[in-house]
Amino acid sequence: MMHSLRRTLVRSVHYSTKIHFQNMVRGLRKRHLQIWVALAILIPIGVVSAVIVRPELPKSKLLQPAATPALPVILKSFDKDDYTISIRGNSDTSMLQLQWINKKALTYPTATIYEDTTNTNNISNALLIGRIEARGIYRFSLSKNLVRNDYHFIVYDFIHKKVIETITF
Repeated sequence: MMHSLRRTLVRSVHYSTKIHFQNMVRGLRKRHLQIWVALAILIPIGVVSAVIVRPELPKSKLLQPAATPALPVILKSFDKDDYTISIRGNSDTSMLQLQWINKKALTYPTATIYEDTTNTNNISNALLIGRIEARGIYRFSLSKNLVRNDYHFIVYDFIHKKVIETITF
């Protein structure tokens, strides 16, 4: 009798958990179906909308703007082993231009040029002219001041925050 009672209890417990488990699986199946249908609709909509709203990439954009043509008259020039600097202008000197020619690769890839009008060798008082990078010719417009007897430039490394060179000519 004990054996049959135990068997009956085990069967009833097994049967009740089986029914409960089957009901839970049916509910989960329904929920999973709802979730997968929603994902099947939302994922393609998300992909298509992301493709539509993405910005157009530039085809080829240089960090340095295209070289401007050289002004015809060389007013002053300064030559070193690594570079040549020229102040160029048009015939009536209404426009001035700094031309920087790198003969060799720079040892400071983050060099910027400042025009120092106060002769203090301090970039906070100077006017940013532009950035020079690798070998090549760089031309920058200068302020439309009258032609001066002397020009002062500061070559500055903005990453290491130090003056590389001061040039006066």
